[in-house]
Amino acid sequence: MQINQETINEIREKNDILSLVSQYVKLEKRGRNYVGLCPFHDEKTPSFSVSPEKQICHCFGCKKGGNVFQFLEQIENISFVEAVRRLGENVGIEVAGEQKVVVANDNMKMIEMHELLRDYYHYVLKAIKEAEPALQYLYDRGFTDELINQEKIGYSPDISHFANDFLEKRGFDKALAYEAGLLSRNEENFTYYDRFRDRIMFPINNAQGHTVGFSGRTYKDQQPKYLNSPETPIFQKRQLLYHLDVARKSIRKQDEVLLLEGFMDVIKVNHAGLSNAIATMGTALSLEHQLQLKKLADNITLMFDGDNAGVEATLSVGETLLNAGSNVYVVPLRKGMDPDEMIKETGQERFVSYVEHNKIAFVSFKMRQMTHEVASNDLVYEQKLNEIVQNIGLVKSPVIRKKILHEASELFKVDFDSLNFEVSKYIPKREQVVTSPVQQVSYSKQERAERTVLKHFFMDKTLFMKMQDALTLNHFKKPAHQTIYEALTGYYTTEDEFQISQFLSGVSSESHSDVISIDDMMINEHPSIEEINDYIYVIHAQQEEKRTLQELKKELKQAVAEGDIENRNRLMQQIIILNRQKKQS
Repeated sequence: MQINQETINEIREKNDILSLVSQYVKLEKRGRNYVGLCPFHDEKTPSFSVSPEKQICHCFGCKKGGNVFQFLEQIENISFVEAVRRLGENVGIEVAGEQKVVVANDNMKMIEMHELLRDYYHYVLKAIKEAEPALQYLYDRGFTDELINQEKIGYSPDISHFANDFLEKRGFDKALAYEAGLLSRNEENFTYYDRFRDRIMFPINNAQGHTVGFSGRTYKDQQPKYLNSPETPIFQKRQLLYHLDVARKSIRKQDEVLLLEGFMDVIKVNHAGLSNAIATMGTALSLEHQLQLKKLADNITLMFDGDNAGVEATLSVGETLLNAGSNVYVVPLRKGMDPDEMIKETGQERFVSYVEHNKIAFVSFKMRQMTHEVASNDLVYEQKLNEIVQNIGLVKSPVIRKKILHEASELFKVDFDSLNFEVSKYIPKREQVVTSPVQQVSYSKQERAERTVLKHFFMDKTLFMKMQDALTLNHFKKPAHQTIYEALTGYYTTEDEFQISQFLSGVSSESHSDVISIDDMMINEHPSIEEINDYIYVIHAQQEEKRTLQELKKELKQAVAEGDIENRNRLMQQIIILNRQKKQS
């Protein structure tokens, strides 16, 4: 599909790279740029940089990044055309053209199956008589038509071949549908049948908003109460955070994740007005979850059920997140209640107000759970005191730490200053944030000359046009520099001024890091023609040396073949001298 270049330029110019990246990465200002943990690889020290001035982003570790289109392509794993279309929608520019996307790989086919079935299940919920009890159940549980439509909740009929037939008619492979978790299989005769039957279907989306699984809830007395999709190539519980696609913008804006126990809680809490709520899919908090949460926000607020199991889960997850370096808070629900029950009792407005005004530090919450044990059991007292002292040391805010210390001093009947001294032993030394953790790269004399000349060409189109006769593609030694020079030739046929965010669209991703590092070079902004000629002379001289060396090696090969020892020794000496000169340069 061809998209008009003027449309592409307009969309790029109207989308701000900082606003886009901030939806996925927590960023902090460092000088003129912003830095954060790279969303493309795991790291402890931020190496991902965003330049609002240049409208580009770049990871100095894994080298990924680029302009707004390239970032969205990489983070969402979509095509350039789809990235242009989505960013166009953001700024009210419609990208005309064929809307159908060609599904290329099995994972995308699995997603397509899920999304077609999701829409069909959603239609069936209100279209057939057999679904009426399921629909009434949802109404009884407080689901409105608006909420049902918003979440695309559906119904799977009590038919063993409903999804099977639906997918077969659309040409999907049954074995792939089985691998996607939509069908089950009889291992004796290898016949396929529906995994989900007579259940209310809740779609589960990944972080990009694609449906990758379902949770089928019974509305009768079936067991299990929830039947979830199995682990598949596209549905992996250890990586999935429910509703992240919906909540991401609010999380970034508030710098807070509201972490709940289950997806039903998230739906109700979100509907009540708390848009930063997400949940794991009924699994323990994995390392992948921890890394995602840390990149999303500094502050994690836990709001689990108010029963004993909910309290235990809060203590376990809170401890994990505290040790992972997050600021952890807790919203304690009324005893025995889950979020949905509390919303029904208090109403949405009062519930939201309660959540906003009842966030206590995790360590404070933990201490409140041990009040009785500490007062009645001296052995437990000592164990809990040591535990709390270590926990307080992990609290990053000095203000919150001091507040908790006062609470601990009162609970354990220990002098504040003594307690503070013990806590100080467990306060970790914070790693200094590095703005640009760039590894020092050593360049040869020719590579330095090539980079400098290209930087000057970035800054001055007129100079580039003047020097085209003096330099050709073959004069550049490094392939990436050849790519950049060739791209400049095309770029300057239509553009008068170099803009790196635009230029990157015409260069292969393998050369992005070189383009960005060359653009960051500090050089004399007003060079004389003599200075430029000096760099070009170096490039030419290096090429001449290369040709001379190749010729000498050819002559050496002939001398060896002819047994001419004197000539062989002379040629070897010349080659050694040339190679030595190259290394010194």
